Amino acid sequence: MPWTAPPGAGATVHIWNGYSLGERDRRWKAVRENAGNAGFDCILIPLGNGADGRYVTQLRCSAMALPTDGRAPIIIADRSSTNAWVPEPWQTGREWAEPMGEALLDLGMDRARVGVAGLKGGSVTHCSSIDGVVNHSALEYVKSKVPNATFDDATDVVGFARYVKSAEEIAFVRESAQVASAGLDELIKLACPGVDAGALYSEALSRLLELRSEYFPLTLTIDSIGAQKPKRYVNPPIGRRLEPNALITNEVNAIHGAQLTQVSQPILLGEIPDEWKPVIALHKEVYEAGLAMIKPGTTFRALSDFVNGFGTKRGMKTVMQLQGCGYGDDGPLFTAKARSDRVRDIPIEKGNVFVWKPLAMSADEKIQFSFGGPVIVGERGCENLFKRAHGMVAIA
Repeated sequence: MPWTAPPGAGATVHIWNGYSLGERDRRWKAVRENAGNAGFDCILIPLGNGADGRYVTQLRCSAMALPTDGRAPIIIADRSSTNAWVPEPWQTGREWAEPMGEALLDLGMDRARVGVAGLKGGSVTHCSSIDGVVNHSALEYVKSKVPNATFDDATDVVGFARYVKSAEEIAFVRESAQVASAGLDELIKLACPGVDAGALYSEALSRLLELRSEYFPLTLTIDSIGAQKPKRYVNPPIGRRLEPNALITNEVNAIHGAQLTQVSQPILLGEIPDEWKPVIALHKEVYEAGLAMIKPGTTFRALSDFVNGFGTKRGMKTVMQLQGCGYGDDGPLFTAKARSDRVRDIPIEKGNVFVWKPLAMSADEKIQFSFGGPVIVGERGCENLFKRAHGMVAIA
């Protein structure tokens, strides 16, 4: 029996969705195929797993039970949210566990094998959420409604559907990259000694929003060049003005069509010191060599081993830094602290989109330089969407 929304669930909220119904059907089909191959009867994307929920519904707050036998899914939406993809969701206010359980009963999943997306960190999504994103109490309630069903992690079922982008998604990636670059241009235009750092942050963010990016915080690291523990900001720095020789490293993010991209280029308020120049030159070498390797068939093991050993031969150090683009939790995630061992033998595919920004360092790691942005993997190589000239921006 369909879930009946409690009184006062809220007025209807229509959510913008720039994707076609064909794109919806493509995504649902991909998830179903992955789920069937993994032996699941149904995929549950619970409340709390916002990235996967938005991927399959384009609603900001939703849950879905998707049977693998081709039947229509049951979608639960907050405050009567609706769009062209989901014209008639089950409606709820603050009650989520009960309708999720009722959805599984309604679909006849009382003895099924149910896959839960977001139960654990995945290979190519939820890479920063090792313990998953699912509410334990809500899931335990759902299990109590179907006590004879079995529940297993299915994060990769949805994750690998998201991993390869469609033509519609890539069109939004291109727009997102242009907006992110415009945000970086704004930082460069306004940065100079004496400028209020909070105003700099706010103006760059305003430029992103002006170009219709969804909100996502900038990251700025501001301190004198060579400082060993520079101050990192994800909100406007309050009461601080930029000083001569300040180094502003940045991660400028933009979102169009739910596709998050990022660009990064350090800004120095002064002349580049001589000791930094070999590190920047090394970075250009490894950056361009890595771009040439980002193509279908290259494994992440081959790419990371190449990058991580590149600097050693030159008496310095280089580190693989690559992350997936998409809904904000995409992988794989390779940084100085995250190696993504689970995906090292997975080959890169056409339709992958990554942020490529390797790290170059002096031998003692006191000088560190990174630069980069989004790339799209095509038939034979990758297209670099970050068009700025390589190097550090020096503002005298």
